[in-house]
Amino acid sequence: MNPVLQVHQLNFSRSARPILEDITLAVGPGESVAIAGPNGAGKSTLLWCILGLLCANGRIVKPARTGIVFQNPEDQLFMPTLLDDLMLPLRCEGMEKDAAETAARAALRRFEMEDSAARPAAGLSLGQRKRAALALAMLRDPDLLLLDEPTAELDPRASRLLADALQTSSAARLVASHDLAFIAKTCSRLIILDHGRIQAAAPAAAILSDFDLLDRHGLR
Repeated sequence: MNPVLQVHQLNFSRSARPILEDITLAVGPGESVAIAGPNGAGKSTLLWCILGLLCANGRIVKPARTGIVFQNPEDQLFMPTLLDDLMLPLRCEGMEKDAAETAARAALRRFEMEDSAARPAAGLSLGQRKRAALALAMLRDPDLLLLDEPTAELDPRASRLLADALQTSSAARLVASHDLAFIAKTCSRLIILDHGRIQAAAPAAAILSDFDLLDRHGLR
């Protein structure tokens, strides 16, 4: 079966300084792959290159239906209410208002956020905002979902709720995260990124049990 995402020999530099070098990876249908590494390794930059927000050299093949959850939910949730946030892309695509509202409420309900539909994101907890951002990303049933540090600053309960919400998705997932417990629960494969290069790639369980490897790359 063809991969949902293919990245081949991707390179990205800023002010002549290499940030990502020779990145090659693939994610299969329904597969959940994690990218871990120390701060400054290039994880977020890689996701932004895949999404097309940064212009990199190399080959990227991804589906048209690609969703993303940014590290800061405020980058995605800025309308007067959550319902408005979720309706906005549907209305921009030409969907009628009533149909857009029905679809938006269904997406919020999927992640136990419908009771907050009339509230602005700024009035919610960080965990609630992250779940709302996930509802937005999943709104149009993407084939690929990119997640940037989805559990950053979340308490353990909020992290569990987010992990449980992700399990409802059939989308292929590429998850940039420092949270090894979250990776162990939600990802089948793990890529170690450090100094802008892939240092290791293997089943998540194998890498997570290699304490010397984790120590060398600041993950333990």
